[in-house]
Amino acid sequence: MRHFSFLLLFSVILFGALPKFLMPDEAFKPSATLNDKQQVIATVNIAKDIYLYEEKLHVVDVNSDDGIIFKSVIMPKSTDHHDEKVFLDSPIIIVNLAKNGNVSGKVSFEVAIEYQGCSEQGLCYEPLKKVFTLEVDSDKLQSNAPIANKSETKSSQSTTIEPSSESDNIAQTLKEGSLLFIIISFLGFGLLLALTPCVFPMIPILSSVIVAQGKNITTRKAFMMSLVYVLAMSVAYTVAGVLAGMFGANLQAAFQTPWIIVTFSLIFVALSLSMFDYYELQMPQFIQSRLNKVGQKQGGYMGVALMGFFSALIVGPCVAAPLAGALIYIGQTGDALLGGIALFALSVGMGIPLIIVGVSAGKFMPKPGAWMDTIKTIFGIMLIGVAIWMISRILPESITLLLWSFLLVATSVNMGAFESVKSECARCPKAITKSMGLIIFMYGASLFFGGISGAKDPLRPLSEFTISQSILSAQRVKETSFQKITSIEELNVILKNSQGKKVILDFYADWCVACKELERNTFSDTSVKAKMSEFVLIQADVTANGESEKALSKKYGVFGPPAILFFNENGKLIKGRSIVGYQDPEPFLEHLNKL
Repeated sequence: MRHFSFLLLFSVILFGALPKFLMPDEAFKPSATLNDKQQVIATVNIAKDIYLYEEKLHVVDVNSDDGIIFKSVIMPKSTDHHDEKVFLDSPIIIVNLAKNGNVSGKVSFEVAIEYQGCSEQGLCYEPLKKVFTLEVDSDKLQSNAPIANKSETKSSQSTTIEPSSESDNIAQTLKEGSLLFIIISFLGFGLLLALTPCVFPMIPILSSVIVAQGKNITTRKAFMMSLVYVLAMSVAYTVAGVLAGMFGANLQAAFQTPWIIVTFSLIFVALSLSMFDYYELQMPQFIQSRLNKVGQKQGGYMGVALMGFFSALIVGPCVAAPLAGALIYIGQTGDALLGGIALFALSVGMGIPLIIVGVSAGKFMPKPGAWMDTIKTIFGIMLIGVAIWMISRILPESITLLLWSFLLVATSVNMGAFESVKSECARCPKAITKSMGLIIFMYGASLFFGGISGAKDPLRPLSEFTISQSILSAQRVKETSFQKITSIEELNVILKNSQGKKVILDFYADWCVACKELERNTFSDTSVKAKMSEFVLIQADVTANGESEKALSKKYGVFGPPAILFFNENGKLIKGRSIVGYQDPEPFLEHLNKL
């Protein structure tokens, strides 16, 4: 009970300032009655600033074996709103009944009203259903065959199950699973996400913070610092995720502006230079004297917490299916508490490997001396790598290759690649280190020549020299085959003129690491490119994260890139087929073939 009270208090503090959203039973009040003509009058009374989707509103014959069937269904006229057909006022649906077979007298039958709607404040509710039992006088009904429109005569025997995406399935897990099952599941999802490139840059950040403690670090303190870092990271993910789910805005995208990226890149460079003993990072003496007592009590935990919080928002802005599923659940139900718990468990799972690495750094920290200098140098190099990785989001690929080249060449020199080794030491560790340094130098040199020749892929830095001009020209045509858009209006024009072809819409951003992996690994695959040639290819560039980009993402429930949506030949979204996060060429090609 104490834990529940604390959780409730935490939720009130965290979400108390958010605007109040109506609960589903307050926003929608469905009803179904019979009039004197034995017609079903179905309606959904909607609250102020609430609207219903036309395509989600159905009156359903629950049991086709009761002898009562739908003869016709009269729907009200919808209105265009946010590029969707919706009902802004409470719709009234009239269902004309008929009897099928030899039924007579009073007959009880069930009808269901299915509906889904949204609030003008940006919250979309989950699909809802309400069943009503009515008693009809079958003697007043004519005998007739049911109508052929399946969308108006759904029954328990004729309902078809639409395919659902992975993120939709995860959202369904949140709706149906127990709290313990949800926590365990999302903890597992987080452990899997810890293997993705989004988490890797956090390893040198946390490790360098622990290494900077020097001889004062203990295993216990390393564990506590790692735990504080991960918990701060988890709080950042949770808060950002809940806000994204409630308002459809990607808070992490706001931290990908060039000035923020440049600032944090310079901070990491400054931290790395202190690792190389160019200077010692410390506050002025008069501030240190005042904060000395506080610093001793906190043990530097406040700085670690801030680093973890901002690392989550700036260093690792990845969107994957589990994260998207939680955001979909929050957006549909408004249940920020359960969604927040799931996101917190997800981020803790992502942080468990970081805790292990941090504790290892504290446990196996060598004593002061030459080994300590070597360790500090390694983490200094890694911090510069993080800085280059971050700033690569806003720099041309060829410039990024030159920066990586500089780092690798400097690393090789630091390893003694060009220092002489005595003949009697041909098998000593110094010779092995020199050999590794030479290999790193050669790769760094290839990156340098690749960068000045205009290459983009660090895994193929010499592609400009090895690929013939004709093949290279064809490759560039393929790479630029996506039509870039930034607004709903641009998308609608292309969908309207898609000439009867299916459409792929790829949500992309320059700061999205997984997006670039998709382009480099998946979209460039020969078989994938051949299949994608059958589609109209559109790329929604949401790098700027302006109003038009936000509106486009919000319309299709995209919480951040990468996300790939598919449209049929008529320009309608194919539901349940969206892909969130990175996907390898083989499963992506299989997905395309199933469309």
